[in-house]
Amino acid sequence: MTVELIGIITLLAGLVGIFCPSAFIVTAFFCSTLLGSAAALTLPALGDTNIQPAHLLLGFMAAKLISNGDQKRVLAALVMGRPGLWLMLAVIWSAISAYFLPRLFAGQTFVFPTRTSGYSLPLAPGTSNLTQSIYLIGDFGCFILLYAYATTCGGRRAMENAALLCVVLNLAFAALDLLTYYANATELMSIIRNANYGLLNDTEMVGIKRIVGSFTEASSFGAATLGYFAFAGKLWLENIRSPLTLVLAGLSFLALLLSTSSTAYVGLAGFMIIAFLHVVFDAARRATTRQSMWLLATMPIVVPIVVIAIALNETSSAYVSGMFDELVFNKMSTASGVERSLWNAQGVQNFVDTFGAGVGNGSMRASSFPISVLASLGVIGAVTMTLFLVSVFLSRSTGEDRVRSGYRKAAKYACLGWLVAATVSGALVDLGLPFFAFAALACSRSIEPLGAMSPGQRSHASALQAEGARFSTVSRVR
Repeated sequence: MTVELIGIITLLAGLVGIFCPSAFIVTAFFCSTLLGSAAALTLPALGDTNIQPAHLLLGFMAAKLISNGDQKRVLAALVMGRPGLWLMLAVIWSAISAYFLPRLFAGQTFVFPTRTSGYSLPLAPGTSNLTQSIYLIGDFGCFILLYAYATTCGGRRAMENAALLCVVLNLAFAALDLLTYYANATELMSIIRNANYGLLNDTEMVGIKRIVGSFTEASSFGAATLGYFAFAGKLWLENIRSPLTLVLAGLSFLALLLSTSSTAYVGLAGFMIIAFLHVVFDAARRATTRQSMWLLATMPIVVPIVVIAIALNETSSAYVSGMFDELVFNKMSTASGVERSLWNAQGVQNFVDTFGAGVGNGSMRASSFPISVLASLGVIGAVTMTLFLVSVFLSRSTGEDRVRSGYRKAAKYACLGWLVAATVSGALVDLGLPFFAFAALACSRSIEPLGAMSPGQRSHASALQAEGARFSTVSRVR
């Protein structure tokens, strides 16, 4: 086992978090999920598998939260009908499938390996079956721990602040990426770019540096930023910290455009259509915020004006047209597009060849999350994973104030953004720790009675409830 410099920093942060309030380790964990190109530890015995800082901090966070007596709240996450139960069943099946299915169907179908080699191989057990199962178990642990932590007022506030801090840090890493590239000082980012993944952090397209931030490539950065843009944008629509969240949403939108990632562009288009229709449906049912009304009034006007302005300017039109031709419209004719199409086609064939059972988690890769789930986990895994996602997005909590409800809606938007991006280009079943951390916030429900709160917490909760009542009254008047 090799311990990297970022690993030493992570270990120190974890040890400090054990002795600090829980909010510290939770915030550190949220922020560490941004380090997508970093390796805290390297395990040569498992094919030089990387242990990322977030997975290392997850162990410290588990020790801290469980030691605080959150066991009962953790078990409450596994009650019938709640998302945690469906996720647990999906993870159990994924572990079973990872061990048995590659052996049961060995040699009976071809797969594109998780660590792509450019060509398909006969199905056989491998170390990726173990590592991908561990990642999914980590996702499950992340979800139920943070779900339990969010049942308290203090826990929810800590997670809300940590989630917003992630948006800020993602933009900061993007700025550092551009700054170090144009200053010829990219080695300064090497401390967080030490994983043995294929790193594409110094490429340009259509004359623009492809932003990768703290991730491995522009596609990964675009997918991650789409979720953070959705989170900040929904907070602005809900009139929560509106000056700050408007700036963060605007900068995240700009970062998506500058990422020159087809995943970012296609995912952003799909997400914006879904989000706009949701805002329309929401406004038709009940009173809404001024920001949502502005969005409904300006989007049908601003978008056509921008499109016409670009079309009338010959230089801008040629530039934008060339960019979209290369990144979107002609993407499937490129070597990368052809390869990804082959992954998806083979994934569908894997599902058919195994009679709907799947080839096992970690046995293959695709270029779309739904196909990867079907090919890897089969019908059983697809059903349990679907039930988990549906229960997250349809979760409701009564008696919440406006701010708490707004953060939950924003977390759902972030998960929606990541799910859309994964549908466009997701290679594996694992949606990533950020998805499950935000999902825990999205479906959190308070089980802490008002009487159990400290005097300061009770006064804070009362103030928030009063604020929510005033807001509801104003909205009805409008």
